Amino acid sequence: MAGLFTTLNELRAAQDDMRGAVSETHRDQARAAIVFTAAGIDACLRTLLRDALPTLLSTASDAHGAFVAHFMANRLTGEMTNATKKAVVDIDPRSALIDLYVQDLTGSSIQGGADLIRCRNALGLKSDPDLDDAIIRGHQPFFNARHEVVHELDLVDPSGRGSRSRRHRDLAAVGNQCDGALQLLHAFIAPTARAVRQVHRAMGWDQP
Repeated sequence: MAGLFTTLNELRAAQDDMRGAVSETHRDQARAAIVFTAAGIDACLRTLLRDALPTLLSTASDAHGAFVAHFMANRLTGEMTNATKKAVVDIDPRSALIDLYVQDLTGSSIQGGADLIRCRNALGLKSDPDLDDAIIRGHQPFFNARHEVVHELDLVDPSGRGSRSRRHRDLAAVGNQCDGALQLLHAFIAPTARAVRQVHRAMGWDQP
């Protein structure tokens, strides 16, 4: 991500007058930063969930409670879906159910605060002060911007005949949004890594 903003600064420096208005080409660099940051969050959270949940769900914990609650409320009531049935009878049903769980949690992409809160709870981090509901929801403007760029090409009015004008993107503000979103991702990774290590020690898996 730093590379994108380095490139942006180099483009600005190459202008005859850096005091001039920021061009749409430069703003497109900022829009690309939003998209790449969001894609990185999607990929990292999916990987974190897939890598950590098999360990976290091996003990009675908040993570295991969230896992059970999710399946009881969403996949084991009424007529079970084919995907659920296949997971239950899979040669490795535990892994198959965890894969389904991750799909349910992340969907096609992380859309914002509500999805992040579900991922936080799934990892057993509900009581972590750095992942408080208010802190997580405070990043919703970043995900709104991602939606506007990806699904609306950042057009002010993309419906009907629409408008050719595009939303204003302040470069410094975009940089702060992307930095904040990546710092939030670190707030997911660090305590999850500690929790996984704790389970390994408790189960004696770290011993030779």
